Amino acid sequence: MQTQPQNLARRKFVKVLTAAGLSTALAHSLVGQALAQSQNVSDLDVLNLALTAEYLATDAYTRALTVSFPGEIRDYLAEALKHEEAHVKALTDTIRGPFNATPVARPQFTYGDLQFNAANRLKVLETLVALETAFTGAYLGAIPLIQNKAVLSAAASIAMNEEAHLAILRDAVLTLGGRVEGPQTPVGRAVAVAITPQQATQAVQGFIRK
Repeated sequence: MQTQPQNLARRKFVKVLTAAGLSTALAHSLVGQALAQSQNVSDLDVLNLALTAEYLATDAYTRALTVSFPGEIRDYLAEALKHEEAHVKALTDTIRGPFNATPVARPQFTYGDLQFNAANRLKVLETLVALETAFTGAYLGAIPLIQNKAVLSAAASIAMNEEAHLAILRDAVLTLGGRVEGPQTPVGRAVAVAITPQQATQAVQGFIRK
């Protein structure tokens, strides 16, 4: 039987997926498949999952930069893309170096019916908000499972960076006259919600072109 925090995490994760453009039915289906407890997840598994998420982040920010945004928002998007590219490099170097393994391949991504153009500026930012919410939750969910202290430190550092992105994106949505979940302020929550690696995997797979 699920505990109350698990139910809360499930509801919030469904909101993330639906905000990113998935139907409510599909979002519930994906989360339902991801409720197994996180067991036998290695540090290398966590690194490759994080790398796939960072591939998605770099793709989303690259596409967002094709949209005509006001100067300050565009400047943020460009800087955020550099951050995500740095995350990709750090994760790739770690997998190839200390772990002596092959990094997961970069997939092709799809965003459903979302068109990255000026008419959809708010929808583009809302999708980035949903993604950054999921990224932060994924890193927080992975932290208790990580054995290597260096990887643990890196995961915590990246989680903080993604949470900062989330606050700036919320502010950008408000600047363009949109609304965000919770208080209508850049920082909308006192405590971030962690998600399991299984949930994070399902979220990322929802954007991978089949």
